[in-house]
Parts: sequence; C-alpha cells; structure tokens
Amino acid sequence: MNFNKFNFNCSPQYIQSISDGLYKEISDSILSLPKRNAQSEINIDLFWLLCSKGWNYDTVPAGTGAVPSVFRIDLALDDIRKRNDRKQCLTSETIDAGWRSDFAKSFSGKLVQVEVQFGKVESMFKDFCGFQIAYAERRLALGIEIVMYRPMEYFAHRKNSVSGMAGFEIAQKTLSMIGLSCPIWLIGIYEE
Repeated sequence: MNFNKFNFNCSPQYIQSISDGLYKEISDSILSLPKRNAQSEINIDLFWLLCSKGWNYDTVPAGTGAVPSVFRIDLALDDIRKRNDRKQCLTSETIDAGWRSDFAKSFSGKLVQVEVQFGKVESMFKDFCGFQIAYAERRLALGIEIVMYRPMEYFAHRKNSVSGMAGFEIAQKTLSMIGLSCPIWLIGIYEE
C-alpha cells in the first residue's frame, strides 16, 4: 500500500519534533500493508504492525488470530496484552464520554493518538472531536487519522457496502472547514 498525507495545524517538522521515528513508524506500517478485500482485514494488519512498534490499543479487532506470516513479526497476542496501556487511548480525562482512540503512544511525554476510520463519514467527525478534546485538555500532541484514499476504487468489488465511507478528500475538506485547533496528520491509504 501507499499513502497521501495532509498536515492540518502541523508540519512535517512538527511531527519530527514529537519523535524522529514517528513518521517512519507510521509510514513503514502503511507501506507494509498488503491488498485486502475487507476493512476488517486491514484493521487486523494495522493492529499487528502498530503494536509490534510499541503502540497501545483500545480493543483487539474481531477475528484477530496469529500474526499474518507476511509480516514476519515474532510477537504473540498475550505479549501485547500484557504491556498494553489502554489509558493512553482515552480521549478525555475530564468528560465522562468513554471515548477512546484506536491506538496511542507517548513519545517522551508527547501523546499521539491514531484513529483508523473505515466507517461512515459521521464516525470520522467523532474522531476529530476526540482529538480536539484531548488537545484542549493539553494531553494530545498529535492526532493521526487513517482513512482510505478513494474507498470506492479500493473496494470496487463491494461498492454498496462502502457507500458513505470516510475517504481522504472528504476528510481533508472537512478539516479545512470545521475550525479545529488541534494538530492532525491525515493519511489516505491506497493500493499502488
């Protein structure tokens, strides 16, 4: 897979200031993704790829078994569960909304949260609100939103089931119009 990116309220230099390795961790994970037929399979792949790099997670995706052999990751689900700090995924420490990001990692005290959004556009708005809340609480350094670049093209074999799915273009246009102050790195993945 490959990706396009849009930096909202941040720059590549800002991302690098959080951690020299942050861009590489995310980009290497995306570039390692094989073509999949369903969103759930991509979610599982990203779970393994990010957790192998020390990211914490909210929930284990349904259907997750052993590491797909294509990744050559020597890691067991029990190992990931033992070291997981789910509290880092919490959107707010002051609002009792119970929202959590999909993944989170602290880089020298700078919290980065990741949302993988292969659902409807409405769910993407919730992700953006979560980033804004965590940022307003002075907890979040960066939110990363991962969407399909062009969902109808990628999932051409099942267009009816992806109608209304969040995609890169609508996410980029939305970010430019809704007045958020938090830094968001938007990533749209696509097949090469």
